[in-house]
Amino acid sequence: MAEGSSAVPDYLETLLEKAEKHCSSRYFDEVDGLYRNKPGDYFTQLQNNIMTPQMKDNGGDPRCPINGKHEGVFFGVTLWNRRLPTKSPYGDTRVKVPLERVFDRSARLYFADFYCMSGQSDNHYVTLVLTERDSEADRFCREHLVRLDKKQNVFLRKEGGTYKTLRQDKVWVEVFYTNEVNIKGLDLTETDVMGRGSSSGGIPKTSGCEICCVQI
Repeated sequence: MAEGSSAVPDYLETLLEKAEKHCSSRYFDEVDGLYRNKPGDYFTQLQNNIMTPQMKDNGGDPRCPINGKHEGVFFGVTLWNRRLPTKSPYGDTRVKVPLERVFDRSARLYFADFYCMSGQSDNHYVTLVLTERDSEADRFCREHLVRLDKKQNVFLRKEGGTYKTLRQDKVWVEVFYTNEVNIKGLDLTETDVMGRGSSSGGIPKTSGCEICCVQI
């Protein structure tokens, strides 16, 4: 379920409908954290254990309202066979941040994108944005994105003290969190890598995909 704004682009409303249709599922995984993979050097170079927001690149749909417009920290939340994925294309070191730290009662959740990448059209990605209520980021998202019901949306929901995310083959939910994240005291774990093992800087979505492209 979503709450729109008069400033939200028409294509984004339609894109959300496509995402909900493709991701319709009765199955969810209980989750307790967001995970982020980066090369090991990224974590050793952090100042005061703080992951700072970075400008959103041009990956995904080129019309995505946050591309080049807002800063955040990217996380994954989707499980693989009900466990954290054993490898990542983004780096060999992982931190897991408890969801209760970032998705609390003051948080707001927005839909930002639904896409697949060239050469990987079997896999689709849903981008959500998580903000602190009434923050600068929240005001921006309120005007330009589609706000989701935190308790009932199909991608990532909060039911009391329990968090659930979509369980569907070849659909990955990613969360763009708009505040700093302090990882002091959190464990870093090594994982296997896929491909180059670092962020690509933004891969555009596949043109003409019947599942996730909107022609407006």
